[in-house]
Amino acid sequence: MFFLIYDLLLLLGGIAMVAIGIAIKEQGTGARILNVVIGLAFFAYGFYLMFLFEGGSYRIFFYVFILPILLIVRAVKARKEAREQAAAHQFAGAPQPGQFAPSAPGQPAQGWPAPQGQPAPYGQAPQGHYGQAPQQPGHPAPQQPYGQPAPQGQYGQPQGQYGQPQA
Repeated sequence: MFFLIYDLLLLLGGIAMVAIGIAIKEQGTGARILNVVIGLAFFAYGFYLMFLFEGGSYRIFFYVFILPILLIVRAVKARKEAREQAAAHQFAGAPQPGQFAPSAPGQPAQGWPAPQGQPAPYGQAPQGHYGQAPQQPGHPAPQQPYGQPAPQGQYGQPQGQYGQPQA
């Protein structure tokens, strides 16, 4: 009975390792080749014992019980890590359609003015209401014709720096 169980474990472990080596592409090339080669060796020895062996002595390799499990677990972990890395890259990458651009907590996204009463993010000129220049004490606000909006830069285009004229 032990001989039959041993032989079936050789055959099934070999088939499983070959299938894992071929199917899971997230493993390294060396690991995939190792899975296929060991799987073929296990299957070949199991096939020999099952169909060609006519009696006498044979070797029992305890690796038959441990090695297929270890290699399959390693392949599944490699696949899981590759999926987690892909998800992390997708999460940390550029915003997907329908998502907002990432910004620091409490800071407006790039290209948007700071809310009224909030300081501008580091490196950006302070802006007044709706992108207009802030009103300085003692200086009158620039006059616009009645009903005409104040000139503004293009959406997403950088505003001028301190001391630089705006185009």
